[in-house]
Amino acid sequence: MKFRKNLLLTAAILAWCVPMAQAQDSNLQRLDTWGLSRGWEGVGLLIIAQQASCTGVLIEPDLVLTAAHCLYDPKSGKKTDPKLVEFRAGWRDGKSIARRQGKSAIIHPDYVNFARATGEQVRNDLALLQLSSPIQSSHANPFQADGGAQSGQQVSVVSYGAGRNDAPSRQRSCDVLDAHNGVVVMSCDVVPGSSGAPVFAMRNGRPRIVSLVSAIGKSGDQQVSFGMDIRAPLAQILADFRAGRGVFPAKVISARRIVVGQSDQLGGAKFVKP
Repeated sequence: MKFRKNLLLTAAILAWCVPMAQAQDSNLQRLDTWGLSRGWEGVGLLIIAQQASCTGVLIEPDLVLTAAHCLYDPKSGKKTDPKLVEFRAGWRDGKSIARRQGKSAIIHPDYVNFARATGEQVRNDLALLQLSSPIQSSHANPFQADGGAQSGQQVSVVSYGAGRNDAPSRQRSCDVLDAHNGVVVMSCDVVPGSSGAPVFAMRNGRPRIVSLVSAIGKSGDQQVSFGMDIRAPLAQILADFRAGRGVFPAKVISARRIVVGQSDQLGGAKFVKP
């Protein structure tokens, strides 16, 4: 029987880091040397208004892809001024390959910042941050995004998580447990702060982004993570960005919404944000 028919879980949106004392070991490989981190410099730490962090990934020299919920203040429900978001490419032990502030941002038009995570929310949990200036490819190469995650596929994740965001961590192999209706369920070990982390599949010997980390949950004693099949929502948000639709510049946008959301199902899967 397919995983989605068996799964009943509570999922929590992975927005902002918890204090280090609350962090849990994630059993990931810490990329804390030049040799280990080489090639992954395009994954970086996002510092949001000096109060929170997520993970982002370069897809163009001046465009960072991350989770949409990372660009909302969790208390006020307001969108964060892009100028207050800093991308630290290849951040490791207090140093980065490059640092850039945001110039503008765009959130997927179908994303709604509900207080509860739903299937609809997860599949559209995408945002782009345009940087103040491009990052040279000699410093950090952008990654290509392919989408097309399939059940049974092996993937990997590189992220900056709570309590371990002084260097990137990589889980070399985890499984796509199910992929249905644009939502991807994975066994990848992630924690708060991993939001927006790229999920990679190897295509022709090169890592390609197939999803982003959006939420976590449990099925019995097993922790699972949620993302989206990135192909369609990324195509939509890139088209909107290039056409200037929905782009907000570096100024605070006032938009308040803190509500109890709705549940959505991936077969038997229910998403709830407490």
